[in-house]
Formats: sequence, C-alpha cells, structure tokens
Amino acid sequence: MKKNILFTKSRIAIVLLLLLTLGLYFQPYRLGIVTGESMSPTLENGQLMLIYRDYYKHHPIERGDIISCRVNGKTLVKRVYALPGEEVIQLHSDNDGSNDMIIKPYMIEKAFRLFVEKQVDFRIIRVEVEPGCVYLLGDGGMLSTDSRDFGPVEQNRIIGKVIQMFENKIDANANVLAAVL
Repeated sequence: MKKNILFTKSRIAIVLLLLLTLGLYFQPYRLGIVTGESMSPTLENGQLMLIYRDYYKHHPIERGDIISCRVNGKTLVKRVYALPGEEVIQLHSDNDGSNDMIIKPYMIEKAFRLFVEKQVDFRIIRVEVEPGCVYLLGDGGMLSTDSRDFGPVEQNRIIGKVIQMFENKIDANANVLAAVL
C-alpha cells in the first residue's frame, strides 16, 4: 500500500514538473546571455537580456530594433539596419580580409576618391533587401559577423525583439546556467 502511494506521488511530481517545464517553454519571454563582442558597446559579452518572442506578432519590424534570430544554426543578436525594399551599399575589397563597409548613397563618390588615392582595389555591391527579409548589422562594426557576411535574413528566422538589457553580467561560459535559462 505504501509503495503504491509513493509511486502515485512520484507520478504526480513528474507530471507537475513536466507541466511547469512546458509552461516555461511556451512563455513569450525568454532570458538570453550575450556571447561575443559583435553588439558592443550596446550589449557586452555575458550581459543578460530579455527577449519578447511574440513582439512581432503584434508589431511591425522597425529599423533600429535589436533582435534575436537563427542564422546557419546559430542564435545571433543584431540590429535591424534595412527593411524589405531598401537598398544597402557595401564597399568590398578583395585584398582586405575584414568585413565590407556599409555606406550611404551620397558617400559613394567620396569613398571612390579615397580608395583610388590609397590605391586599394574595391568594388561596390548593391544589396536589395527582398520582401520578407531584413538586413542586420552588429553594433561592433568590423568585429561583427552579420548580413555583410551571410546576406539578408528571412523574417521567419527572427526569434523575437530584445526588450530589456540588464546591467548584471554572467560568465558566458557558465553552461549550467545557460542551460537553465
């Protein structure tokens, strides 16, 4: 009889734990930890952030939003630089291994003169952001791997909007804590 009661209590505990886990998983808010310097100085390595996963169900994506997304199997945090239908102009140097420089249309002539003076080979790449996509950049400039490297990102890859950044930092290598969050 006692064995039966213990067995039933353990089943109830497992079901409650499963329900709690499912409830947390389907919450519209998720905590995240910044890893890397690509969004510095806005977000620092190890900084906690709150991501609202349902934000874009009720709001349009806007230029300047900081978002979390999945690209090539990795979760990234970037800033929306350009929206569908907009054009992004990249200066690309085959000699330079660093990321392409993004410029405004009125800067093309000045950039051209500068590169000619320095005798640097470069080419201008015009990227048209297709419908359903956004162009993302990291605030860290040349330290960031972003749309300059992997191109515009489909909006269905966006996990949510970063709505809060916390001052506290956590060791980004703390796998146990990251797994809990």
